[in-house]
Amino acid sequence: MKLQIIYGTAGTGKSSFVFEQAAENCSKISEGKNINTVIITPEQFSFTAEKRLMESIYEKTGSKAVLNAEVITFNRMAYRVLNEVAGAVKNKTNLSKCGKAMLMYSILDKQKNNLKFLGKTSENIDLSITAINEFKQHGITTAHLEDEIEKAEDKYLKTKLQDMNIIYKSFENQIKDKYIDETDLLTMLAENLDKTDMFKNTVFYIDKFSGFTKQEYDIIKKLVQIGEEVNITICSESLFASNKPETDIYYSNKQTITKIFKIADELKINPEEINLEKSYRFKTPELKFLQENLYSKYGKKASKKSTKYEEKVENIGLFLAKNQYSEIENVAKNITKLVREKNYKYKEISVITKNIDTYANLVRAIFGEYNIPVFIDEKRELNQNILIQYVLAVLEVLSKNWSYEAVFNYIKTGFLQIEEDEIFKLENYCIKWGIKQNKWKKDFNIKGEEKHKEEIERLNEIRKQIVEPLLKLKEKIDKEKTGEGISKNLYEFLMEQNIEEKLEEKIRNLEEQGLIDLANEYANS
Repeated sequence: MKLQIIYGTAGTGKSSFVFEQAAENCSKISEGKNINTVIITPEQFSFTAEKRLMESIYEKTGSKAVLNAEVITFNRMAYRVLNEVAGAVKNKTNLSKCGKAMLMYSILDKQKNNLKFLGKTSENIDLSITAINEFKQHGITTAHLEDEIEKAEDKYLKTKLQDMNIIYKSFENQIKDKYIDETDLLTMLAENLDKTDMFKNTVFYIDKFSGFTKQEYDIIKKLVQIGEEVNITICSESLFASNKPETDIYYSNKQTITKIFKIADELKINPEEINLEKSYRFKTPELKFLQENLYSKYGKKASKKSTKYEEKVENIGLFLAKNQYSEIENVAKNITKLVREKNYKYKEISVITKNIDTYANLVRAIFGEYNIPVFIDEKRELNQNILIQYVLAVLEVLSKNWSYEAVFNYIKTGFLQIEEDEIFKLENYCIKWGIKQNKWKKDFNIKGEEKHKEEIERLNEIRKQIVEPLLKLKEKIDKEKTGEGISKNLYEFLMEQNIEEKLEEKIRNLEEQGLIDLANEYANS
């Protein structure tokens, strides 16, 4: 059992240290040492972490194939362990968000005579689900709620807790032995980790977390017990909390460290410490000075020395805006100045805000006035992705038996490289002659359209361009109707249609037109 805390302020290379260590572990395989490395990150960092891990290993070993190192999230770890441990998830169905909402609606309806505050409104459904999720994440059971109800003196608080207890109990009774609530996965993981040899001889690195839930602390405790070594990165200048939490920027992170020390005490081990002090991230002297001194009055480097920056400030500026419009317009003016006077490229400039929903539309409008191309990195629905739309259109044609709407949805995705005016002519012809279903599989009839013979022959060529690849795909899918078979044939279909090259061509054309937002959307397909 070994527990190690890797700490340092922002920009000191904690994650880089983790990936270097992971690459070092992989290199030891050639020395006959069987060391597995698992890097655990939050879901939103898993993709970039996988990329960095591969790059680090390639730099260290020259190998692009990795068998003994991986990036995983707590949830993915849970599914893997529970699928291996006999009986843990047997005969149980995953409860989806939609299913949970339906179940909660039913509970609120059945318990309406027992509830004092909550009814079956959509707001109360969301409120109840969120509350139960929070209870489970922090290890609060119905027994804990009942204890709090007994202690509560405020009658309104007491009544609200009673309502939540009724709902919580009903929810647990409904899913018992039937469903798996995703919020329970981590609790189940902590209970079953020691029943598998999956992580034998494993070094764990837990990176990019700002804090942990009760469930996650329970998992960490088990990992320390079963693994070779557990390393946890924490963003903090020291391991010990100050007595002025309101002025300590790292106070919450130090609370996390305190809880990790508590786990170490329970396991009777002494955690090791690695303090990374050198800053790599802040390349301008002003930012580096701010990072070192903004909170130094209360931190480890507390000093009576003046923290005034004595040099000329060139890389940081403040602008007091009257409103959001003038704020964004000032940013647009500065970007234009950087491009014209200092030869920056637009793609080298980033604008960062935490209120993207508030600013997105204003930025599009104002940057458009200044002819500044913009890509806004905001969440988009998966079905809005151009490649996903194309794949769904293909499946829709096959599943809806070549309906008029399905075929033209497929054509209008823009991947068939058919001229726009020819699409309009084809559509008009199909509407006129009722071309749908099996009629797509036959040559268009020139009879009655002799004077438009050449045009009909061209439409027939387009029909073949559309239909023949899809018929081949349908034939393959009919032979392999498994999920694996359909996925494999779809992938081969995309390769045959040169979708990657077509996407790259679209991206180049959009960038030339200054449509950076749309170009980046295509690039992320």
